[in-house]
Amino acid sequence: MFHRNAQYVAVLLPLALTASSALPQQEPKPLSQEDPRLVFSFPIQPGAAPLRFAVELDKAGSVTGVSIYRNGGQEPIQRLASCSQPLEQITEVWEDYELSKLVAHADFNFDGFEDLELLIAYIPHLDKRISCIYLWDQKRGSFALSKQLSDIGANLEAHPESKTVTSHESWFGGPWQDDTYRWTGNRLEVIEESSLLGDWSLQTSDKCGYTYTCSRLVGGKLALTLSKPVCSGDEMGNLPACPVAPVRPKPRPPKLQKSR
Repeated sequence: MFHRNAQYVAVLLPLALTASSALPQQEPKPLSQEDPRLVFSFPIQPGAAPLRFAVELDKAGSVTGVSIYRNGGQEPIQRLASCSQPLEQITEVWEDYELSKLVAHADFNFDGFEDLELLIAYIPHLDKRISCIYLWDQKRGSFALSKQLSDIGANLEAHPESKTVTSHESWFGGPWQDDTYRWTGNRLEVIEESSLLGDWSLQTSDKCGYTYTCSRLVGGKLALTLSKPVCSGDEMGNLPACPVAPVRPKPRPPKLQKSR
């Protein structure tokens, strides 16, 4: 009897798998607005009472903004709209670690107060975050959108020790670009840039597919400090450090005077 049943199951299992694979795949459901993982909390400065941040979703599960509450408060003290059209659909298949990236905070303008970072798009395999940045205004006691910070790129990081902000952008196939910014008054300016750009489809017998470049701010303008062709995967993983000094043009050889 056991062997007959085993043979019966062995025949039916492939049929069942074939039938299930033929069924239409259901789209994942948008995450419920009531999900507790959409609520975050952090203080604006050390020792202060934390504020509560509730990410707002539309019916499709896209991030539309965030509501901010005082500790224990039931009515929001501020509502912030997303700085962009909805780019991401938050569904029930999102893992906890992915949802934890929806809200982050850092002191992006180095005034001693934490600023708000609201995720609007996330590409896990590139670890790429695109966010709206809202700066805390202590005089007004509220957040305000920083278009400069929101527009400069992906994966923003604040570096208090150097008072700089960096962005990292990466794309399919290996290209990437890093930028470093500093504040000049209320304006952000790029002071360093490095990139590995290109495509292997562009490579020929006399031309490399990628180019690695470095630039630094010199005299108010970005000056090239390195330009290196990259022709193999090994070279991509072993790039040199960016030089500090700009590339100086090679001196031209002196012209020979014609003898009379």
